[in-house]
Amino acid sequence: MQSTDSLSIEEYVIVGGGTAGWITAAILAHSLKHFKNVKIKLVESPDIPTIGVGEATIPSIIDMLTYLKIPLVEFINKTDASFKLAIRFDDWLQQGHSYWHPFGKIGNAIDNLPFYQHWLKHAKHQGQYQFSDFSPSVALAEHGKFYAPRPGEKTNLSASSYALHFNAGKVAEYLKTYSLELGVEHIKANVTHTELTTSGAIKQLKLDTQPVLAADFFFDCSGQKALLIDKSLRVGYQDWQSFLPVNRALAVQTKPSNNIAPYTIAKADKAGWQWQIPLQSRTGNGYVYCDDFIDQAAATTQLLNRVGEENCITEPRLIRFKTGKRNKMWHKNCVAIGLSGGFLEPLESTSIYLIMRAALNFVQALPDKNLHQPSIDEYNRLMDNEYLNIRDFIVLHYCTSKRTDSEFWQMWQHLPIPASLSQKLDLFTSQGRLMDNPKDLFASDSWYAVLAGMQVTPNSLDPLIERSNFSLIEKAMHDSYTALQNNARQQRDHKQYLNNLIK
Repeated sequence: MQSTDSLSIEEYVIVGGGTAGWITAAILAHSLKHFKNVKIKLVESPDIPTIGVGEATIPSIIDMLTYLKIPLVEFINKTDASFKLAIRFDDWLQQGHSYWHPFGKIGNAIDNLPFYQHWLKHAKHQGQYQFSDFSPSVALAEHGKFYAPRPGEKTNLSASSYALHFNAGKVAEYLKTYSLELGVEHIKANVTHTELTTSGAIKQLKLDTQPVLAADFFFDCSGQKALLIDKSLRVGYQDWQSFLPVNRALAVQTKPSNNIAPYTIAKADKAGWQWQIPLQSRTGNGYVYCDDFIDQAAATTQLLNRVGEENCITEPRLIRFKTGKRNKMWHKNCVAIGLSGGFLEPLESTSIYLIMRAALNFVQALPDKNLHQPSIDEYNRLMDNEYLNIRDFIVLHYCTSKRTDSEFWQMWQHLPIPASLSQKLDLFTSQGRLMDNPKDLFASDSWYAVLAGMQVTPNSLDPLIERSNFSLIEKAMHDSYTALQNNARQQRDHKQYLNNLIK
């Protein structure tokens, strides 16, 4: 009978560096640091530059730093980071219109009904407040302020939450150092061939700097090349361009602004949308578009006109992509993480989250050498849910637009949407209710924020709203909004807050 120890996986190989590779290495090395015989090796091509996607994040990045026991202030200093409280969406509903998708809670439940239902009644009575007016994160963002809630402290700003903007290249370097200190071996080489076992699993890799590299388990973090999951294991790809047709991105860096905004801007354009991500020493900018409606030269011109060519510190860089995901993220003894596993446009800053979630889900489903199929199936189910939920949330921003000023936006007036999103919208537009989906990355307040921002109005109110005293709630809304604004104004400017951290 085989001992338990002999079944433990002892050798892991990660193919690819960059953000995906080094996040995977860091999580794996930290999680397995008490396993005596485990060896982790990362193979990184010296010839392939890092794409560097994911310079804006969501609050889960703070959870990852906490998990890895990385000091937040140190990380901010090393990665040129700034804080992010929300995303401001400009020109999505109509040109000239803006709304917020904030982090953290928006209002509080009243009489066991979501705050949204009470706000909806307020709005139907021609009320003066927007739904996001009751978000602590929006109150801070609108005034250019920042506040980090302290554990146990209860103020009207305590329900705010935050993420980070950062230099993705510096994040990869930081996590590389972190991983090497935990014993990860870094191999600079190109993978020239993958040798499979008779059962179709990966046996070993041939490199251009050494004969072979064998392991028990492999992670494909090789980006869109997908050297293992596609080129060797032939796992198919689900193309979602029928739902999300944008397929190109141009990225350019500009000089920093005088006031570092604590939020991302996503500005809709005639063939897609443009981003603005403020860091300490520079601003990240980009144009995500569909090349059926604009060519690269015209897209470059539009982007440079917006940011001011004289402000650029890099040349515009083109990134091609195809929205979708692998049929399976985990196949045999290989898990695809990052662009090798799938791509969703960065509208809601989810790329880093998906990398982190893929690595953490693997650790939570840690296999032995038997690689039990039920565990693999469950991992794939969980990752499928992540991608599908995020896909639907991104489509929501487009399909609810009323813009018809270009062929791109005219297309969106007729483009089919996923059945899962259609069902959710049907439920919402009836009485303002949302499907209960605890596995959705985006909680109800996020869906409410985008739906309210895009002026998707339910046909009826929840009948239970009539249990509440409307006049008292109206007064409470006024008092809450006023107090929130007053408290937000008194906080430190975002730039001042950063300067105090990095001095």
